[in-house]
Amino acid sequence: MCKEKPTESLLSLVKDNLPVQIQKLTEEKYHIEHHPSEAAIVIRSTTGLPLTLKVTLTSPLTRDEAEKKDGVDSALVKEPSDLLSRQKCLEALASLRHAKWFQARANGLKSCVIVLRILRDLCNRVPTWAPLKGWPLELLCEKAIGTCNRPLGAGEALRRVLECLASGILLPGGPGVHDPCEREPTDALSSVTVPQREAITHSAQHALRLSAFGQIYKVLEMDPLPSNKSFQKYSWSGADKEGRCT
Repeated sequence: MCKEKPTESLLSLVKDNLPVQIQKLTEEKYHIEHHPSEAAIVIRSTTGLPLTLKVTLTSPLTRDEAEKKDGVDSALVKEPSDLLSRQKCLEALASLRHAKWFQARANGLKSCVIVLRILRDLCNRVPTWAPLKGWPLELLCEKAIGTCNRPLGAGEALRRVLECLASGILLPGGPGVHDPCEREPTDALSSVTVPQREAITHSAQHALRLSAFGQIYKVLEMDPLPSNKSFQKYSWSGADKEGRCT
């Protein structure tokens, strides 16, 4: 986080001084690159596991271009010619706000993190659910689980999130998903098209039906729980992913 709007010169300065600071902490070697187009520095480990750390420079001043400084409109103040990408800096600020919000609201909510892991896996496996990946999914889970008047187990919490989606919250005319980290009213799913919203709603309704009939393992693509009857492993693919019964 920078006091002033970050520049390419500052990014290069940080990149040049970072190896010296790392040597004070560890003898391990790291490969350091700076990417002005991304407003970031990328640090990669050279030994052991191939780990990568991306550090983005940003500043609160980037978010509010109209903010006044010493009684003078900031638009009238001459700015450096090598300012880093404003969009990348804004995205970094948003990520910080999201992380703080998650720590305060979702991290301590019973079953929320478990359900998030399940649905993240679903987003990775089923293309229909991919638009929910990331911040929108965190908001949905916190809203659905946090509005219950009692703590929920993982199964109940997952069902409640599916019920929320199946009810049509994403459809046109529905309440949508409000972004609590923005100053102005913002729909966290503004980039999701109407057909995508309808497909997610339809898929959630089908998953809810499977859950009601004790077939949630099809949604999770796992073996069913042991019982007296013999089952084979099912995959929630093909017609099931589209929400049609087979």
